[in-house]
Amino acid sequence: MLVINADNVNDALTQGIAIMCEHGEPLNSRAGQTLEIPMPVATVYRKPWERVLISRVRDANPFFHLMESLWILAGRKDVKFLSEFNKRMSEYSDDGKVFNAPYGYRLRNGIGYDNDQLATVIRTLKNDPNSRQAVCQIWDEEDLHRQTKDKACNMQIVFRIRSGYLYMTVNNRSNDMVWGAYGANVVQFSMIQEYVAAHLGLPLGTYTQVSNSFHVYTEGPGGEVWDRLINNFELHESPYDNVNNATYMVEEDMDDFEYDLKQFFNIYDEFGLKELGEMNCWKSRYFNGLILPVLCCYLVHKSSGANHAINYLTHIVADDWHFACRDWLLNRVKSL
Repeated sequence: MLVINADNVNDALTQGIAIMCEHGEPLNSRAGQTLEIPMPVATVYRKPWERVLISRVRDANPFFHLMESLWILAGRKDVKFLSEFNKRMSEYSDDGKVFNAPYGYRLRNGIGYDNDQLATVIRTLKNDPNSRQAVCQIWDEEDLHRQTKDKACNMQIVFRIRSGYLYMTVNNRSNDMVWGAYGANVVQFSMIQEYVAAHLGLPLGTYTQVSNSFHVYTEGPGGEVWDRLINNFELHESPYDNVNNATYMVEEDMDDFEYDLKQFFNIYDEFGLKELGEMNCWKSRYFNGLILPVLCCYLVHKSSGANHAINYLTHIVADDWHFACRDWLLNRVKSL
């Protein structure tokens, strides 16, 4: 097994590119040609709260990553909401309406039975901080033979408390380094870790992502991104060296966060995305300071273009999300 010890996702991507260039072996897959590391790869994030990839070369969509992570925490499975931020998401649904293996729905509603696994993990660790049984299951045994476009890549989450910190390990069967591991996954699962930690009143320990098949696509859209990375991506100081303000979930805010999370999707289901951005009914600092400013900036981009949306960046006070949204919008600015 190869182990990447990284401060944050930008650090992990830099190391991952180097490892893939050195050890990656060509392998054809059902989705196209790849380079794959011929052994599992574990990425250990020392600072999992530094989850936002800030890179104009990679051009990851921070609006989508944040909103998808919120969608996961809410236990959703609908295609509609995610398609507001990434139209390609419908391609991974069998019927264009719901997903077969949505992480949040399986975590919050159980697999084949009614059980909120995250709530159970929180309760388990509150009752026994030394427990080794705080496990969430995402992979369903029916996925082994079910014919579907959407099979869970991340299969299991294991939590443990040691020395007053909440540690988390995620087991993954198939991890595209560019789109998955150092794109959506690091945001999704570090936010789940932060959510559980906030309910427990604990700081974050490391987040370890164990990838059984760690690969990149070398053709198609994934190949275009990979070519950009290896041709333009250079080792540099972490963008997080310039991050002074950030927004985190904290214990004293979690009751308000839970209220806002439920309210957010209730309003969306009844009125839609545009009207959601106009609501002013939020209790938590997380929604007032991060979720709604990011959403409003994105809505301006959708309605008036990136040039106008850039003017709204000042409302995003969390530096990491501000920088990532800025870079994504700058890549879409049209010359006047």
